[in-house]
Amino acid sequence: MSCKKFLEFSNGDKMPAIGLGTWRAPDEEVERALNAALEAGYRHIDCAPVYMNEKVIGKVLNEWITSGKVKRSDLFITTKLPPFGNRAEDVDRCLKMSLADLQLDYLDLYLIHVPFAVPFTLGPFEFDKDGNVVQSATDHIKTWKVR
Repeated sequence: MSCKKFLEFSNGDKMPAIGLGTWRAPDEEVERALNAALEAGYRHIDCAPVYMNEKVIGKVLNEWITSGKVKRSDLFITTKLPPFGNRAEDVDRCLKMSLADLQLDYLDLYLIHVPFAVPFTLGPFEFDKDGNVVQSATDHIKTWKVR
């Protein structure tokens, strides 16, 4: 059983109306939840590098796809450009990291996660003396146009 309701994009592509969000779930929890969701028929999975669990999501997706339980074409995978990649020159690197972590060749939807950028890091964001996240300059239009 899978989601029977879809949202249709202007290009004709369809996205399942119901999806599983993976926000900040620890690896063991997201692994159990994703397996249960796929078993229940979920086909839209929402991910992001800042949730710090794309590797385990990739592991589960790979298990389902290679076992034949689901075809990649039946899934709708969304992830996001992280704040540390919100510059035109970092988009490709971040996209490739997510694809590798998710063990996929393509994404169905790639979003800009937030309307600001932070210095590039694979660890925690930097904070100033007042406890605010340190931001860095970005050209949103230039970032948006990267393909």
